[in-house]
Amino acid sequence: MKNIFYFLLLSTIFACCTAMDQVERIDYSVIQCKTISYSELDEFHPILGTYKDFLPFLDKQLVFSVAAISYHTVDPNGEPVEVSGLIFHPINRKSRGVIDFLPTAHMDSEGGGTDRLLAEEGILILMGYTVIMSDLIGSGISKDRPIPFMIAENTGRVAYDMRCAAAQYLWDEFRYAMPNETIIMGYSLGGSAALATQKYYETYHSNTIKVKEVYASSGAYDLQTAFEVFAKTGYSNYPAIPNIILGFKHYYFDCRGSDLDLGLIFTGDLLQNYQEWYSGKYFWSEILQMLGTDLHAYLHPDFFKPVEEQNEALQSLIPYLKENSLTEGWCPKAPIYMTHAKTDTYVPIECAELAVKNFRRAGANISFISYPGDHLTVGYLWFVRNIFHFF
Repeated sequence: MKNIFYFLLLSTIFACCTAMDQVERIDYSVIQCKTISYSELDEFHPILGTYKDFLPFLDKQLVFSVAAISYHTVDPNGEPVEVSGLIFHPINRKSRGVIDFLPTAHMDSEGGGTDRLLAEEGILILMGYTVIMSDLIGSGISKDRPIPFMIAENTGRVAYDMRCAAAQYLWDEFRYAMPNETIIMGYSLGGSAALATQKYYETYHSNTIKVKEVYASSGAYDLQTAFEVFAKTGYSNYPAIPNIILGFKHYYFDCRGSDLDLGLIFTGDLLQNYQEWYSGKYFWSEILQMLGTDLHAYLHPDFFKPVEEQNEALQSLIPYLKENSLTEGWCPKAPIYMTHAKTDTYVPIECAELAVKNFRRAGANISFISYPGDHLTVGYLWFVRNIFHFF
């Protein structure tokens, strides 16, 4: 009997060491850590606080840890940068597995996950999963840096380094050996980031990370398509276009010693005030109030012309829009479950439709549901649906 016991003990230790050996070591620092019980769940989101008593399957005895950590990664040009992120982990229950949850977009400097701590993206801790979520560059402790909005490969790299840092933290703190299998999820910007992370894992780390499945909703998977739709409609209910362009300007032009003339891209009050409005001082709805929903009021008239007739500044962006497309040049291995709002004025549904078409043509396993409603309505539906799905 003793021999069996020692064999099982050694097997467990060996399995844990093997799992840790597969993870690249990324040093981290703990910013803050908090233990949360069921009674404190109202802090996640007002909707959950209101309806949690109507969700009888929630584990009322669950106690979990949420830790904000910092770790080192690189920006799109390979320059070192320190970034932060969150780790949700059950304390009094065995983890059901790991979810890489990518963050939704925000434009204020205090909107990062580590600023909020109980970020909605960690909601599946309630179903017993370990959830890891990077703030990505330009948020959390790196809020002083320009946001590399929609720069796909860097998004995947930053998420990967967060995963490695989280693996080390979880082993040090809980002796939890992170499994090599993961689920990837994200909504809105997180939807695009989820596909970017899947692509990065499957391209560079398929031997050490097995992506089980991906849940992506409402993402701008192809920026050129998004820009073309916005040019046709002239309308946007979310002021992300200037943020994308400013990120491209910094990382693809300024940092490489070239120039992008914003006078040929922005116009009106935006041209005079973009540094102030996109400095992190304002919430996205405040920026929208200053800009309005009519793109003609703040984008250069050439933005609305066919690509071949656009000015040189706009045309110089096209290679980078194509470079960061997530709909071409690869075939996802893990199944993707994608959703989008039919009347989405934040992110055009055409981005999802193109992804579905191209991935199916490449032979990928992708499921797609388009829901009635707008971006925010489908967002709430998606988060609630996930709670039931992972029950």
